Amino acid sequence: MLLNPRAHPSELIDAARFVSADLATGFVARSRRARDRSARISSFYGRYPSRMAVLHRLAGAGIALMRFAAVSEVFDLIGDALVPVDDDGRPRNAAWRAYVEAFEQGLPADVREERWLSAHLADMERAKADGLVDRFERDRLANQGDPSWAALADHMAVTLGSRVHDAEALAGDLALETAIAASFSRTLRVQLGALVALVAGHVRAAVRAVLFGGPWVPAHLPSDRRLVWALVVCTAQLVLLTRVWRLGIRRSARGAETRGSDASLVPSLDQVLDTAQIHPSVHRFFAAMGDFDLTASVRLRHRMTGAVAWLATLLVGQGMYEEHLDEVPARFRLFRRDDGSMHFVREFWCEEAVRVFDSDFVVRQIDGSPAIVEVFQDLGVAARMRTTVTPSGGVAMQVVGLFVRGLALPVGPIEVCFRTEPDADGALVVTGDLRLRAGGFAGFVLHRLLRLPEALGDIRYLARPRAI
Repeated sequence: MLLNPRAHPSELIDAARFVSADLATGFVARSRRARDRSARISSFYGRYPSRMAVLHRLAGAGIALMRFAAVSEVFDLIGDALVPVDDDGRPRNAAWRAYVEAFEQGLPADVREERWLSAHLADMERAKADGLVDRFERDRLANQGDPSWAALADHMAVTLGSRVHDAEALAGDLALETAIAASFSRTLRVQLGALVALVAGHVRAAVRAVLFGGPWVPAHLPSDRRLVWALVVCTAQLVLLTRVWRLGIRRSARGAETRGSDASLVPSLDQVLDTAQIHPSVHRFFAAMGDFDLTASVRLRHRMTGAVAWLATLLVGQGMYEEHLDEVPARFRLFRRDDGSMHFVREFWCEEAVRVFDSDFVVRQIDGSPAIVEVFQDLGVAARMRTTVTPSGGVAMQVVGLFVRGLALPVGPIEVCFRTEPDADGALVVTGDLRLRAGGFAGFVLHRLLRLPEALGDIRYLARPRAI
């Protein structure tokens, strides 16, 4: 194997710690490639940072420092399969280009994280499908008793070995964040021994590098001490992963994401009204929400309303209060559970944050009649809807009853109504109004003394059919 520049004597001495002299040249070449991958990964994430990227950078530096890819030829191939950029630093495939485009388009951090997860999990699945993991296992069995291969096996157990839900996540049957959270949990629960051994090996290698340095390497590649520094920085940043883990746990029960004709609320509407009376564009919207591009704006007409919206977003993660933003990109997503219930997520891309309304849509028999009930599981609150067809062929959903921890409560003077109405050129306007309607003494207190307006606020969506 040709090397340019030729192997330095210190590199050959380093290789002798792991392999015989006849394998030294290949060892040095793979060691250089591992360092190059680590440098490319660090450079890429320097331009396009991500919370999850800390795992990529940590693994890249650790693999190079521990000489994992240098020892194992198939491990080197796995490294090439999982790096996000090619030799020139460009995104390696369409999924990684979509991740970069999320930065160029100014999309929120959570959306960028979602694209990172999609790209990385797809790379993992391709590495498995190409037989690289099976080939590694055969090589490991052929090298039993070798300490270097034992450390390699620990790394594989903690990384690829803990990834048991990636295929489900890529198919939409599981949240991407849930697949990663399950991987974290499995590592701590099942692979704890391998994780401890792996960390201990990294600590020993880091101490050796700090005290004695490492082999000479070409100027454009990171030295052992630079790799140790990268490990220290990435280890300190592991706390960033807690948000992804929390999202994964929260989204673990939302069901499988529906697409195309499966992403439909029409079956639910069929149970509570005559959908033949609905305007064709409104029917199309409820039948395939994913076929529409949406924007959203919120107007809060009293400072109390703004404070409540801010607190709700801060404390329970529900809602949007950024009324200074006009027509922010939005997305409606439907998830179907095994019991047939629908989980409905409305996302608002507010600069660096993704705001959500996150609830279940179910049809229940109440007082002898079917009714749509919106359930906020995290809060223990359910809202009974009265669903009607408007004169223009739209759909109106008004909250007419509340259940808090199973206790039925009246809505009182508060009126919440969502109306979906047809607009020009097949577009639709979805308006959610929050009103305070009170008469008599209650009206005197609320409107005259407290000076609360009747219209407290509204959220407005504009849905346009997506061009095919």
